[in-house]
Amino acid sequence: MATPEFEQLQDLKRRFAYMFQTPRLGLDFYRGWLPDFIRACEQIDAVLGDDKRGFRFTQTKEKYGSARYYFSTNAATPIRLSLTDGQGLRELTMGLKDEHDIEKQIAAILHEAEKKSLHKCMLCGAPGEISRFGGWLACACKAHSLDKSGNVLRDAVV
Repeated sequence: MATPEFEQLQDLKRRFAYMFQTPRLGLDFYRGWLPDFIRACEQIDAVLGDDKRGFRFTQTKEKYGSARYYFSTNAATPIRLSLTDGQGLRELTMGLKDEHDIEKQIAAILHEAEKKSLHKCMLCGAPGEISRFGGWLACACKAHSLDKSGNVLRDAVV
């Protein structure tokens, strides 16, 4: 039986099929973060207007306990670098030039969705915090705390 989140994801892929046309696309979607991702897709579509510029997601995943969304257009493929230095995570986006105004707007939309995931349970979307589970980091609320079951990561994927 399909979950409501699975149906929402299928609807999103139908509405914005052009966003998901990358061959061998690596897509991991997490239940708790799906509403923010859907809003980001709607905002990106509005920014693009009639000219979709070859926009497509190249990967969506969890990294360091929060969401990461990677994209490409006909004009640019931003490069993301994640660095952790003991004082926190630092994100660098490179490869966007002055003339890549639309791509910069898209990057800002996606960074905002990623930032929200830092404090939302990946399973249910309730307020959460990033904790270590074995070698993994994941954002979970008290109800889905990683110390209760290792299944929370698997169960979070739509």
